[in-house]
Amino acid sequence: MSSTGPRISFSHFGINCFDLEKMTAFYTDVIGFVESDRGDLLNLGEQIRFLTLDERDHHQLILCSGRKEGDVVKGAFIGGGLGSAINQLSFRVADLDELRRVRDRLAAAGVKDGTPVNHGNAWAMYIRDIEGNPMEFFTDTPWYVSQPFGEPLDLGKSNDQILAETEALCRRSPGFEPVETWRARIADKLATRHAS
Repeated sequence: MSSTGPRISFSHFGINCFDLEKMTAFYTDVIGFVESDRGDLLNLGEQIRFLTLDERDHHQLILCSGRKEGDVVKGAFIGGGLGSAINQLSFRVADLDELRRVRDRLAAAGVKDGTPVNHGNAWAMYIRDIEGNPMEFFTDTPWYVSQPFGEPLDLGKSNDQILAETEALCRRSPGFEPVETWRARIADKLATRHAS
């Protein structure tokens, strides 16, 4: 059997919703998606909404009516998705300031129970949408450490403090290296896999 896999890239994610209209409003008004299309789902009696953050993608997120299964399960920490039907929807943000803006925007919308986490290779905030689906908002750091890795993150500190503390934390951690070194190694792995 060949180790060559298909050349694919991730495109979009879909969620079945308890309340499609509220979820559409949440992801457009609070998170910033725009609705690119909507309609009946193949005459099945359900509705579908297509949302995007990028004009090059017709949709990056699909919301569909008809969710009926039971309770949302709380994860290992507030906002986490361990044990939930969806582990997490992850959104990259530009930097720590944008991460704080997202946190504040979510809080203004009534979504306040989140957990900021320092992963060494990223600064993240885990929080749930209005139907309990786990979301992660993150920005990359300049370093890599072996994953999984998680330490508390205090977004009340200055960017310089967080940067200095994260670098010190990473330097003490297994697998520490600049992220560009790690990316080059992964690029080599991918090239080798696709060449065979």
